[in-house]
Amino acid sequence: MLDEEEYKRIHTIYIECAEKVKTFRKNTGSSLENTPLNDFFKPVCEEYEKITGFSGFNHNAIMHHRISIYGQPCKCCGKPLRTPRAKMCAACGAKVTISDTFEKDSYN
Repeated sequence: MLDEEEYKRIHTIYIECAEKVKTFRKNTGSSLENTPLNDFFKPVCEEYEKITGFSGFNHNAIMHHRISIYGQPCKCCGKPLRTPRAKMCAACGAKVTISDTFEKDSYN
């Protein structure tokens, strides 16, 4: 999972790669299906591996490895809540109270 600083690095590379895809498609008339996306987005995967030590992830999946989009671990089962504002754990069904989550002001 990526903290905000790490995510910013990955996101910047992702945007650069997306621009290269747009330029390639514009210059070649290539459809999205015929565009080698994995080749264009390889720098995203390489940076993710440098940061985390893990490889083999799709570039789009990496963009969901941002800590801040998930909640803290469930008090019952320990799995991360799906959002910081979750009212119940999707994994075990336990109800979450505001005292179980981060301070209310951290949501703003």
